[in-house]
Amino acid sequence: MNRNESWKHKIAYQIYPRSFCDSNGDGIGDLRGITSKLDYLADLGTDYIWICPVYASPMDDGGYDVSDYYSINPMFGRMEDMDELIAEAGKRGIKILMDLVLNHCSDEHVWFRRALADPECEEASYFYFRESHGTPPNNWRSMFGGSAWENVGGDRWYLHLFSKKQPDLNWENPALREEIYKMVNWWLDKGVAGFRIDAIINIKKPIPLTVDYPADRPDGLCSAHRMLQDAVGLTDMLNELADRTFRPHNAFTIAELFDWRREDLERYI
Repeated sequence: MNRNESWKHKIAYQIYPRSFCDSNGDGIGDLRGITSKLDYLADLGTDYIWICPVYASPMDDGGYDVSDYYSINPMFGRMEDMDELIAEAGKRGIKILMDLVLNHCSDEHVWFRRALADPECEEASYFYFRESHGTPPNNWRSMFGGSAWENVGGDRWYLHLFSKKQPDLNWENPALREEIYKMVNWWLDKGVAGFRIDAIINIKKPIPLTVDYPADRPDGLCSAHRMLQDAVGLTDMLNELADRTFRPHNAFTIAELFDWRREDLERYI
């Protein structure tokens, strides 16, 4: 059997850490709590543990708003606790999969803070900022409701397909992609076996971002799902991501995919 297909015969167990097991009595589940249950999980026949986000985050969206990809949210423990979990799981033949958030980060991430402070800095190009006088650059509706654009003063707006605290990352920018690849490889080198990738189809937008679509509600906005139908080139981005990170590590990857076109499905797989 091809080693890249070994996952077809494995069992994965998803854990939302905040409610799984609290090791220190503070009322919040944590990484050491997961470690304490590894024998139980092994007895169930678990091969992979998929852990929902534990990165540093203000928790506006349950941890899917990452403020530092290289740090653990203190409510879940420390990086040493993650290292211990990876090692102890490995002793039991269990591999760790992390949730990977690549479409957006938190507005508290250092990249976005720098972008707000200096529109001309390099990090500003890591996001989708646009100029528009008085009204948003287009009529896209966020997945969470309201305009997908947030004003930051004057005529300057940024795109957020989810919460306004989750600015979308500009995957058209090679410098941003390099930062993403460096981070993903850092986790794989640490011993993570792979990832479940959040909202991956959203990383590709139809360019330019100024196109309005027919309103689908009385608010005059159109669901962001509509624009995804016109986004072309996602599989090119996914292949570059895989070539630079997952394939060299023979990593397991599975992604959340919605609004896909049937003709593209085989290429995604």
